[in-house]
Amino acid sequence: MAADDHKASFWEEIKRRKVVRVVVAYLVVGWGLIQIADATLEPLRLPDWSETLVVWLVALGFPIAIVLAWMLDVTPRGIEVTRDADDEGSELAAADASIAVLPFVNMSGDPENEYFSDGLSEELLNVLVRLQSVRVCSRTTSFALKGKDLDMPSISRQLGVQHVLEGSVRRAGDRVRITAQLIDAAADQHLWSETYDRELQDIFAVQEEIASHIFESLQLTLTPAQHQAATSTTDDVEALDFYLRGRALYHRTEPGHLERARESFEQAIRIDPEYAVAWAGLTYTYVDEFWYRHGAADLLEKAHESSRKAVEFAPHLAESHGARGLALRVAERFEEAEAEFKKAMEINPKLFEPIHFYAQMKRSTKDYKRSAELFEQAALVRPEDYQAMTLAANMYKAVGDIAEATRTAREAVARVERATELNPNDARAWILGAGCQQELNNTEKTFEWLENACRAAPDSNGVAYNSACIYAKFGETDRALDLLERAIELGSRNRRYFETDPDLANLRDHPRFQTLLEKTI
Repeated sequence: MAADDHKASFWEEIKRRKVVRVVVAYLVVGWGLIQIADATLEPLRLPDWSETLVVWLVALGFPIAIVLAWMLDVTPRGIEVTRDADDEGSELAAADASIAVLPFVNMSGDPENEYFSDGLSEELLNVLVRLQSVRVCSRTTSFALKGKDLDMPSISRQLGVQHVLEGSVRRAGDRVRITAQLIDAAADQHLWSETYDRELQDIFAVQEEIASHIFESLQLTLTPAQHQAATSTTDDVEALDFYLRGRALYHRTEPGHLERARESFEQAIRIDPEYAVAWAGLTYTYVDEFWYRHGAADLLEKAHESSRKAVEFAPHLAESHGARGLALRVAERFEEAEAEFKKAMEINPKLFEPIHFYAQMKRSTKDYKRSAELFEQAALVRPEDYQAMTLAANMYKAVGDIAEATRTAREAVARVERATELNPNDARAWILGAGCQQELNNTEKTFEWLENACRAAPDSNGVAYNSACIYAKFGETDRALDLLERAIELGSRNRRYFETDPDLANLRDHPRFQTLLEKTI
């Protein structure tokens, strides 16, 4: 079986390097030259051996042509050395190979199936991220358009992408009907569409087919490594169903959503104990419960166990190593966490979360310069994201690099403006943007955006914490301490953030601040 797989992959590599095309072309041209020689050499009174010489030259040139075809490639930039398949992923993408996956419309007639249509959309988005050759708009940004009636050019402008994948899902019993279409949104041109009427168990094959069709439409090559990354880590549709429920619940904000998400992930794992991304999802719920929901210390050990399982069952996925790194970071095992984040970035340098987690860890260990660089790297991976760029500005300010702090703060403000145009109730965008307005000495805008954040999410611990940072930098100590106390009451309990955040530097010697620290973990 291994020998057959090797032969198949070698044949695919021959085709990818266009060797077959060169061989065919060479044989046609060579045969033509021999025929021309046969017809012209005698009338030209050339020696008898001339025709033999032509045959020998054509024969000798054949292996040279094969070697050159294997080694070199003709591209729009000229003749280049052909890259190995596993290294080619991100280099193959054209400048306009960017895409947003809009939430597929639930056509089932049952609102309870909304999690399934949204979940399939997110799964397709994640598959495309793993393939690396296409820049994929984040779930948060693309899902902000759910239910909005916009034309394709407007979507292209607002999301900053060339292409859009949209579709619908109709689920009835054990059957599912999925319609997907790829659109050149900037040009408002239809590129490809397909309807899949399948048994529910075939959902995994449908996902892979859609990803393959997208690559074909964008004239990209799907390498063997990318094909492996696109393959689901389960083949049990019931496990997938519970996993999608868990993802939907994880993204919600009402009380109890984390506990319910955890239960769904656990149910998926009971059905398929080797479901790696479900183990990764479970890790996130344990970490969030520990940090933001006054969780017990045993949640840390559970996070370690679930993240180890994710790596054990899918070591080839960056998501597995990202989850493992997060669990280690929370436990303050920083060297081990760094190794996992680096491994995740090596596997998929275009996956946002491990880079962002790594940057946050460097901030918490006061390596502000490296943190700023990593936040900027994350911002480059996801150009529509505002969080990483706002935090990069904050880190540059912490190391005294005012020029870089100003540059990144301006870019962050522009990103926040685009994000809040899509979602005016994005409290985190408003509050992080307010911090950047403060860095740019725009005091009026600082308080205007701070008020927008408080109005959008009055009971958000993140809004309370970041408001405290702003007031602390303005020198309003009592107001800042009031807000920090409010943030702790709402769930901000990460002691290391309180101890290392440069925005809180002028509060740390205050007796009240020391009292507040005792309430953190």
